Amino acid sequence: MTERMQIYRKRMQEKGFIQLRIWVEKQDEEFIRFIKFVAKFCRDRDKQPTEKRRFGRRASDSQIGFAKQIAKAKGISEPEHLYDYHISLSTWIWRYKGGK
Repeated sequence: MTERMQIYRKRMQEKGFIQLRIWVEKQDEEFIRFIKFVAKFCRDRDKQPTEKRRFGRRASDSQIGFAKQIAKAKGISEPEHLYDYHISLSTWIWRYKGGK
């Protein structure tokens, strides 16, 4: 189980929730709609949305430099918005580098 999922489960347990998993046949559409209706009806309507928190670390200087080189060579803008998230920047590099 990932660290993110452990944090989520712990937070929900602290709120007094338990996890419930239901398996339903695809053909039973009325029952599925009913379950979704009940779940939606039972949710807290006054709940304020929480700010999303990113997981991970900042990209290394070499990753950032490599991304800048790729952006210059391909004639596209630098992915400055990804410099704080090494996994996302690695994906961007992989996408635009195009293999060896």
